[in-house]
Amino acid sequence: MFRRLVTYEVTTHPEEGWPLISRLIVEATLATAANPTPALWRVITKMAYFAGLIGTFGGGMLMIFVIRPVLHRHSADPLHRAALERRAAAFLAIVGTWFLAALYFQIAGKAARAKGREVPYGEALDPGVIWNYLRTPAAPGEWVSSGTLTLVQYVLWAVSALLLMMLWSPRRQARLFQITAGALTLAFVAHQVTLIPTAFGGLTLHSQVDIVLNHLHVFAVSTWVGGIVGLVVLAAAGRRHRSADVARIWARLWNRFSTLALAAVGGVLISGLYLAWMNVGDPGQLFTTSYGHFLLLKVSLVATMIVTGALNELVLVPRIAKARAAGREGSAFRLALRTVPALVSFEVALAVCVLFVLTFLTGSAREEVGEAEPSLDGGVITAGVIIVAMLAISLVTAAKVTDRLSAGLDDEPSEQECAMADDHARQL
Repeated sequence: MFRRLVTYEVTTHPEEGWPLISRLIVEATLATAANPTPALWRVITKMAYFAGLIGTFGGGMLMIFVIRPVLHRHSADPLHRAALERRAAAFLAIVGTWFLAALYFQIAGKAARAKGREVPYGEALDPGVIWNYLRTPAAPGEWVSSGTLTLVQYVLWAVSALLLMMLWSPRRQARLFQITAGALTLAFVAHQVTLIPTAFGGLTLHSQVDIVLNHLHVFAVSTWVGGIVGLVVLAAAGRRHRSADVARIWARLWNRFSTLALAAVGGVLISGLYLAWMNVGDPGQLFTTSYGHFLLLKVSLVATMIVTGALNELVLVPRIAKARAAGREGSAFRLALRTVPALVSFEVALAVCVLFVLTFLTGSAREEVGEAEPSLDGGVITAGVIIVAMLAISLVTAAKVTDRLSAGLDDEPSEQECAMADDHARQL
């Protein structure tokens, strides 16, 4: 396309063709520099790193704010509870092992891309090269080097991963929730290390808001996606124990997670809108820049995930409650441990696609067209506050509607109802 346009302009308008060529070359150079196509190693290491981070944050939030409260507030069959906790421990141990390995390859990528000291990725895998990158002295005006902050962050993340890896031991699984809480806390603190500026000169409200909302975006996405991955894995343990108790526990798990997911989606929308405003100057740039194309694809995938989650929350979870209220525990079992997990597995597949697209989102659409970053003024802040308030009202309303539709999930059944329900479940 570019070659045809240049040929046409030079042959038909020679006096105007060369200025146009110069302009096109400049624009193409700016676009390539602003959003370069990442190398294959960069795609793989970035996906692996984010998968580990999502599993750590999402798995930890799921254990502490969903599974633990449900198991502690309600009676559960000891066999199913043991199986659930055993599979949860195995899931988190795998996440910790994956994350620890991914951290090494990710930090090697940072060393390979160090400004002014770029080296091939194969060389950056050498521990000596990584150590030299971490020991880079602070620049003039900086109180600490970026390498030192990276070292602190990755050490904390590594300790968090090692804590999760302790769950490989059956003896440590008895302290599942305590170990998970410790790992989650360390991972969260490590994530906040990059909030610390290397230099305090030139700090602005705009720069601080930008980094805080970037952190919120990552944490919210991790809580949402990591949570649904964890539940899909754990649902396999529930299907082996066909009883009324299992259906009841899983109905409560889905209902409680829907509240956590709703809060996470709110964080994703708020931070995502801000980041879109920062990186895209006008809607037309979504269709005319490479960054816009990838962002549009990402937004489409995320929107599909949200619609799928809404279907779970507003349709399937209430149907589970209605089935239990009507004494149809067999239907409740199928919905809670077959239908909902199948739909959530679709969300997981979409999340993997989002993770892949994310590796191509570098730079911004504004940079590609040579447009300066926007400024955070009073009008923008006011508009942001209004949008946040509207989203908060919408999400709270959705949560109340879900609670009303799912009424009855927390009711404990009588012994007679349990016996009848077990008979229904055994017939599956």
